[in-house]
Amino acid sequence: MDPSLISDPREAKWVAETSQLLDRQLKIEAEIPPVSIFQVPETITSKKPEAYKPQQIGFGPYHHFQPGPYSKMQHQKLLSLPRVLKHHKIPDFRQVLLHKVEKLVPVIRACYETFLRDDDVTMAWVFAIDGLFLLDLFRTYDRGHPINKRLLLLSQDIMMVENQIPFMVLKEINQALHSSSSDNFSPSIFRSFCEINSPLELCSRLQAPSSVQHLLHYMYFSIINNRPRPPAPSPPSPSPSPSPPSTQDNLPVVPIQQSLDIVSIVETVIDLSNLIEKVPDKEIVQLYEQTITSLPELSTTKTTIPSASKLAARAGFRFQDLPQDEGIQHINVIGRNFYLPRITLNRDSEVILRNLVAYETLIMLDSDSDDYHPLITEYMGLMCGLIVNVEDVKLLKKENIIKGDLGEDEIVKMFVEMSGGCMLSLKTKEKSKLQEKIDEVNKVYESRPMMKVEYFLLEKPANWMRVGLTRIGSFVGGTWKILAFMVSIVTVFMLTYQAYCDVYGCEKNNLKLMLPYASS
Repeated sequence: MDPSLISDPREAKWVAETSQLLDRQLKIEAEIPPVSIFQVPETITSKKPEAYKPQQIGFGPYHHFQPGPYSKMQHQKLLSLPRVLKHHKIPDFRQVLLHKVEKLVPVIRACYETFLRDDDVTMAWVFAIDGLFLLDLFRTYDRGHPINKRLLLLSQDIMMVENQIPFMVLKEINQALHSSSSDNFSPSIFRSFCEINSPLELCSRLQAPSSVQHLLHYMYFSIINNRPRPPAPSPPSPSPSPSPPSTQDNLPVVPIQQSLDIVSIVETVIDLSNLIEKVPDKEIVQLYEQTITSLPELSTTKTTIPSASKLAARAGFRFQDLPQDEGIQHINVIGRNFYLPRITLNRDSEVILRNLVAYETLIMLDSDSDDYHPLITEYMGLMCGLIVNVEDVKLLKKENIIKGDLGEDEIVKMFVEMSGGCMLSLKTKEKSKLQEKIDEVNKVYESRPMMKVEYFLLEKPANWMRVGLTRIGSFVGGTWKILAFMVSIVTVFMLTYQAYCDVYGCEKNNLKLMLPYASS
């Protein structure tokens, strides 16, 4: 008999499971909730996957059975069950709580982005155990009890996109535990946890969202909706911005011994020409190709916004912290005063910020409406531009914009790493208010006289050289000694550029042309 005609038992099992799940889904009478718990794509997680996969404790169908967290915390979850049930005088866990959660499972499935293959009974056990543990943990925060180190270690895992438990599960469990007072259960159960762990200030309790999908949803909207409560008295006008420093004040004082030494540069041209005569043709070709590759960077590289220390030192910007009730939507630039919200950075802050950005990205990609705007993503992009070295961190700490226990080097490392891939480019129909403010800052910064000097003396010649060398290389053929001379000219240009950078500073990373035989 042809083996291809024999049905695969795995296929039959899949058909049976899918049929059962579909039958249950069709019987749902409750309103189907929107998808709110996503799997984070590799385009976001690739640079730092451990920031999106729980390391200590896993919740829900995505991570409850993940081997590492399961072995670490499953025992702790099970130990908390009898204590909580005894406290609430629940005699029969299965009858009072588990069966109620099981009836809710078909609706819960709709909250998850991917198809969940586990049967309803398994899912009910997972949600009942995880939900009861989380509910007890949030109560611990809410009562103001001391938070031990073990709980603090769990906070970053609890905030991960893939580790969320639907709010409806917590509400159902609370109803089973407190049948008489279940109507009072609200997302405010998340408040104390978020106040302790959120890197950014939250809106007031009265403005906090009253209808949420899960914990991360609550924190996200509490952050972006942080604004003064209406009617609010008009905030005092910012102090008048200091008069712009004169052109001469903007120019750094250059000691004579640090000025560009033209004589030594000319001597370098001669030395390099003699040096390159000794270099084999093959190495000349490689050097030529490296030069062609390097020049476009010098002529085209741009940054979103200059760093905080550069804005302060070179353009006279002053950084000031916003009031506590003004969040990321109130970032403002008035004259040369730059107003930013406070951010508290501790050990778990990077993971929480990364997952807030990921969540915002995923809800925007999943939504057909234009109601969402990448507010946190744009804010983090701004901070990644402002913070590139320790001097930037020191300046923002001095102005009370950055707080927390994280060290200065660690803060720099965090923002540099986050700028490298966790924030996807999201297109919007119109330019945001924050981007308009960034454009204002860049316009002021780029209008400096030294910026124009750099463009006309460095960037334009670099572009000309790139075009010229490319054309020469297309017809010179084997006459690599001619190209060698051209490369030596470009090398001198690079040295001049480096000397300029040493004196005046540059907007880009200094380029270093590596000569293989320079030390011979």
